[in-house]
Amino acid sequence: MSTSLSTSPESLIETISEKHTMHQDQLHAKLAHRPNLLLDATKVLLRRQASLKDLGANIGFHARTLLLFTGDQILDTVIPGTAFGILAALSGPTLNLPDQSYVSVVQRIPQTVMWLWLVILQFCVQNQRSEDSVQEDAINKPWRPIPSGRMTSEQAETLLKVTHFAAGVLSYELNVMHIFLVYVCLITAYNDYGGGNKSGIIRNLFCGAGFSCYFSGALSIAVGSDVSLSSAAWKWTAIIAFGILATTIQTQEFRDEAGDRARGRRTLITELGRKVSLWTVFAAVAFWSVYTPLGFFAGGWKTALLPSTFGGYLLVTAARAYRTGDNKLDRKMYKIWCLWMFGFCPLPLLARVLA
Repeated sequence: MSTSLSTSPESLIETISEKHTMHQDQLHAKLAHRPNLLLDATKVLLRRQASLKDLGANIGFHARTLLLFTGDQILDTVIPGTAFGILAALSGPTLNLPDQSYVSVVQRIPQTVMWLWLVILQFCVQNQRSEDSVQEDAINKPWRPIPSGRMTSEQAETLLKVTHFAAGVLSYELNVMHIFLVYVCLITAYNDYGGGNKSGIIRNLFCGAGFSCYFSGALSIAVGSDVSLSSAAWKWTAIIAFGILATTIQTQEFRDEAGDRARGRRTLITELGRKVSLWTVFAAVAFWSVYTPLGFFAGGWKTALLPSTFGGYLLVTAARAYRTGDNKLDRKMYKIWCLWMFGFCPLPLLARVLA
């Protein structure tokens, strides 16, 4: 009788049972380990989210710091400067400039805004970094980056070098390097050699020269790098910078009188006194509000509507400030002055449309 090689049923059942038990043990081990894997993955994800959050917070902090450097200048330089350049470019024949499509000019708004903001940032950092400026800002504008502790003067020096380089590169790319070089000389004389502190009249002339760079640069970018500004365009730039602005920019300095006196800065207000300086505002605002639209552009009452309306509002507010000496009215007067300056920007285009 031969020996059977087959496995008995009992052995087969025992083998299957052992394998099943082993499989369950392995499965339990994997399941027991899985929470650790999930926990580790969650920790990694949370760390990455925290890193991204920190990165976003840092970017937001530094972006706000840059905006705090240029806080007021967005209102009194970037917005009117952009409007001046774009609207003058659209006026075409009024300023003896090429007649371009609205789309081609409007497409240059981002470059115009970026250039204006970058060069005004350059000025603001250079202006606010000195010890005297920090002491003045602690009185007049304590929210600025250096007096508020967001940035040190040494860090501002580094930022200034970066802005010089970035503004120079952008000016070269936009074909306004000649304007930028003049501008650098002006702001260096103004900020580092006392050009803005020694005389109220000289200070106003420096401001007029600086704004002539802002406005001519904005207009040059708006018309395109292949177009040269006409003599009429330069004349309009001179009128608004050395005429309108240079004779009225003291309007924005009444709100800063306390800090200017503490620093020993000489402005028209600290030299002539508050009331006499307000009379210069009355006379200049009244003259330019009428002469520019009706005389320089030979327009009608529709052309004069914006500057005369804002000018009238400014005169009323200045009269109230003259009577009360209220610093709140001084700050309001500055904002209305910005509106008034903006009101001149459409005049070349209006002269063309209403002709």
